[in-house]
Amino acid sequence: MSGKHKRSPKHGDSPSAKEPRVAPQMDPSPVSDSNPTEKEIAAAEAARARLHGDQTNAASTSHGKLPDGPEPIVVDVDYVASSQLLPFESNTVSEQLQAGLQHLESKDWTEAIQGLNIVRQTAIHHKHTLEPLLAKVLPLVLKSVKSLRSSLCKTAVMCVADLFAVFGNAMVPYMDTGSLTRPANSLLLQLLLKASSNDKRFVIEEVLLSLTTMAKSVDPAACLDRLLPYAAHKNPKVRAQVAVVLAAAAQQMAPEDLAQYGNDRLLKVGGDLVTDNTPDARTAARELLAMLRKSHETVASSCSTSDGEKENSPGTGHQPNTATHKVDGALAARPAGKDAAISDEGSNSGKTWESYCRSMLAPSAAAAVLKVVNK
Repeated sequence: MSGKHKRSPKHGDSPSAKEPRVAPQMDPSPVSDSNPTEKEIAAAEAARARLHGDQTNAASTSHGKLPDGPEPIVVDVDYVASSQLLPFESNTVSEQLQAGLQHLESKDWTEAIQGLNIVRQTAIHHKHTLEPLLAKVLPLVLKSVKSLRSSLCKTAVMCVADLFAVFGNAMVPYMDTGSLTRPANSLLLQLLLKASSNDKRFVIEEVLLSLTTMAKSVDPAACLDRLLPYAAHKNPKVRAQVAVVLAAAAQQMAPEDLAQYGNDRLLKVGGDLVTDNTPDARTAARELLAMLRKSHETVASSCSTSDGEKENSPGTGHQPNTATHKVDGALAARPAGKDAAISDEGSNSGKTWESYCRSMLAPSAAAAVLKVVNK
């Protein structure tokens, strides 16, 4: 026997049993047992809403309650055509107009619409009552034109169109009171901006109609004077609208009157717009340039005829007639008729259209003008 003593197994021991190994414990990172904050809950719900496309519901229920407050009131706005506006009783016209002006000053947009329609009724049927108050009425109408509420803006633009149609040249002093220095006060610029930036098609169409009415109702020369500074506006859509109205205003003038106004000035503007990056500007510029070409050639023909008459009648002096025009309250003597056009054109009247363009424009602009007008 060996001298080594073997331990006899105890109860419950197995001869083959081994002691279990204990895996090494890793020291876990500390985890906060505190509850999430309201900010964390709101962020989680917002993320969940974005994931499932229901951000609105998440925002309204993030704090466990539904939106409160009165239900929005649905208002149906009737856009009344000018032909459907009725006159007031003769003894209530002044009273109705004063009520309309108070409505225009209201912060309630539905009342402002009522006021605009009262102004329209007064302008169409009681012109002489409203005309002395134009200086007071137009700033109130302009405020509604600038409104972001589409229904109010459209009604205001309809009102402007009626005012242009009724009062014509009486509107000229109020068209562009702010000009480029105070654009918020310029009725003309605000119309151009609304036609260019408003995303509601029914508003844009009404503004374009109003601008067209303006071009047809006021003196074309006065209209051109106020439009030309905006032909270089930084907003390309505004430039496009300016080009359209320029062409509409020039269309109201005879070729001789257009030359009398100044073909040179209009040619330079047309040369810039015909290469503009907006299709509407280019199209309108082509129309304007075609009229300028016709004007130039008409004046050149008149000049040639006049020179021939002088040669056939030696010793008779040519005395141009003069006409007196009133522009913005100032009286100025201008040459009238064909002789005026010849006088204003000067040495350019004897040039061909191509020579005239090349003498007045930069080479690239002249090439662009000749390319589109000579087609």
